[in-house]
Amino acid sequence: MKSKLVVLLALLSLPACMAQPLLLPRENLDYSRILLEQINLYRMNNGLNSLRIDPVLGQLAKEHSSHMFQRKRISHRNFDERSDQAGSCLCVENVGWNYDSPLKLFDDWQRSRGHNRNMLKMEITRVGIAETGKYVTFFACR
Repeated sequence: MKSKLVVLLALLSLPACMAQPLLLPRENLDYSRILLEQINLYRMNNGLNSLRIDPVLGQLAKEHSSHMFQRKRISHRNFDERSDQAGSCLCVENVGWNYDSPLKLFDDWQRSRGHNRNMLKMEITRVGIAETGKYVTFFACR
């Protein structure tokens, strides 16, 4: 009987041990993928097409995020050059800084008239999203 009680108490305490949250370093999370999934869900809920990942736009977004990271300043510097390199006359860009959660960044973009308009731009079809440090670039084109 005592051994059954000991086993029962051990089993009852097991969930408490397992209930500790698993904290992963930020680098282990796929920040860009989560952000894109949220934007695409938002677009589809508004009757728009989902955006497809474009490697060229992804590279341009990565370069811009790296540039902001190096300068320690958020900006849209050289946006026209990125648009030219993308080969499109219609591009939009949102940038963010210091958001640990892609969902929080999305929420703030959604509340900002200009950022929200960019995410819901009907004509855009392809996208690149990149994060360097805490600097994020969403770059999308027709």
